[in-house]
Amino acid sequence: MTAETTSSSNHAARILFYFGAFVALSHLANEWVKLAPPWGLAWKAGGIVLLGLYALSQRAWIAGLGLLLSAAGDVLLEVDGLFVGGMAAFGLAHVCYAIVFVGFIRRNGLNKSAWPLAALVLVVSLALGVWLAPGMKELTAPALAYQAIISAMVTLAMLSKAPLVARLGAVIFMLSDTLIAVGMFRGIEVVPGSVWITYAAAQIMLTLGFTKAKVV
Repeated sequence: MTAETTSSSNHAARILFYFGAFVALSHLANEWVKLAPPWGLAWKAGGIVLLGLYALSQRAWIAGLGLLLSAAGDVLLEVDGLFVGGMAAFGLAHVCYAIVFVGFIRRNGLNKSAWPLAALVLVVSLALGVWLAPGMKELTAPALAYQAIISAMVTLAMLSKAPLVARLGAVIFMLSDTLIAVGMFRGIEVVPGSVWITYAAAQIMLTLGFTKAKVV
C-alpha cells in the first residue's frame, strides 16, 4: 500500500467518523421533529452504525461490535414488545466495551489510583438500584441485570489506563441510562434531550478512545 493510498484511506475513515458523530448528535432534533418510523428509527440508529463501521475500519473489532449492538438496541427499544430485547442488546454492547477495557488493563496494568472512583461507581450503582427497584415491577430482573453489567463496565473503565476520553465516555453512558431509569421507574421528568445528548456523546467518546489505542 502506497503512502498516497494510506492517506486516502485515513481521510475516508475520518469522514466516516465525523459524519457518524454528526448524524448521532443531530438526532437530538427528533425530540421536536418526531419523524415517524422507519425514518425516525433509521436516524436514531444511523449515526451509531456509522461509528461502528468506523471502529471496524480501524480494526477495533470488539468496540465496533459493541456499537452495532447498541444500534440494534436503539431500534428494539422502540418496537412494541421488544423492550427487553433492546436492553439485552445494550447489555451485550457493554460486555464488548468491558472486554476492551480489560484489554487495556492486560496491556498497561491496573490504574491503582482509581480504586476510590471504582468503589464510588459501585456504591452509587447499589444506591440507585435500591432507590429505583420499587418502580421496576415486571422489569426488575432484566433491569437489575443490565445495571450490574453497565456498572461492571464502568468500574473496569475506571481501573484501566484507557484514554481518558474512553473512561469519561463510560461514565457519561451510565449517566444517560440513569436518566432513562429515573424517568421510567420513578416518574421524574428529565430535561428534554438530555438522555440522547449524553448517550450520543458517550458513544462518540468511546469510539474515539477505543480507536486511539487499539488493544483488541
